[in-house]
Amino acid sequence: MIRAASAPGLFLGLLGLLGSSLCACRIPIHEEEPAKPVHAIAFEPLVMPPAEGLPSEPGEEGVRDFLSAFLQIRVIGDSTRAHDFLSESALDQYERHATGLTLVAVSYTGWEVLSLEPEADGSWKAHARLRSEDEPIEELLYVGPGPDMSGMQRTWIVRRAGRL
Repeated sequence: MIRAASAPGLFLGLLGLLGSSLCACRIPIHEEEPAKPVHAIAFEPLVMPPAEGLPSEPGEEGVRDFLSAFLQIRVIGDSTRAHDFLSESALDQYERHATGLTLVAVSYTGWEVLSLEPEADGSWKAHARLRSEDEPIEELLYVGPGPDMSGMQRTWIVRRAGRL
C-alpha cells in the first residue's frame, strides 16, 4: 500500500537531507569591525557655507546696497539668510532680543533707511525703520568691515544693533 506523505513531513525530510550537505560547505563570513563606543565618536558642528553674493561695494553706495539686502531679507522673513549679514555680537543681540530687537517677524511689511553717517573707524551708523502692522520699529545698525559668522572677513557686516 502506498501512503501519501504530509506536506510538513515531506518538507522536514528534505530539509534533513539538504541540511547535511549545507553544513559541509563553508561560506566565508565577513566580520565587521566592532562599533566604536558613542563617547569615542567625534561630532563636528554643522557649519553653514559662507555667504556669497552679499553686497560688498565700498563707500556709501555699497553700505546702502548691503542695508537694502539685509532689511529686505528680514521683511521676507528669512532668518537663516539674515544671519549671513551679522557678526557674532550682532547675532547675539538679536537672539537675546536686546533692547527689544527682533531679527524677523511676520508683521514686518517694509523698511527704509532714514539716515547714514560715516564713523571715524571706517564703519557706518545707519538709522533704519522697519514698517510693521502694529507700529514702526526703529533701529541703529553699525555696519563696517569684519568677520561674519563663519569667520570670513567681509567688506560689510552688521557689527552691532540696537532698537531706538
